[in-house]
Amino acid sequence: MKKELKLTYLKKSKKFLDKHKGVLTESEVDALVIKFIKSRFYNIEQNIDYKPLQGYVGDFYRIRKSNIRIILQVINDEVIIEAIIEDIGFRGDIYK
Repeated sequence: MKKELKLTYLKKSKKFLDKHKGVLTESEVDALVIKFIKSRFYNIEQNIDYKPLQGYVGDFYRIRKSNIRIILQVINDEVIIEAIIEDIGFRGDIYK
């Protein structure tokens, strides 16, 4: 069965992308999240650095791209996988 993918950006994430256009674009984030979904849910080998966050309730993950971290929550229903991009930021500031 084929699943649909829905990506949702929170205001905090959009603000970071608007402020740092030269560092990371929304299409690059989309590509990283799609790679993560393929690797995590479809078991397709992808070159992506991700891991689940500890201490959070729910399916929260961290994707790493150089010194930028993308925090996302995955809601997996029967047909739709929804990835909510909670926050994007630099390594030193993201976990505060």
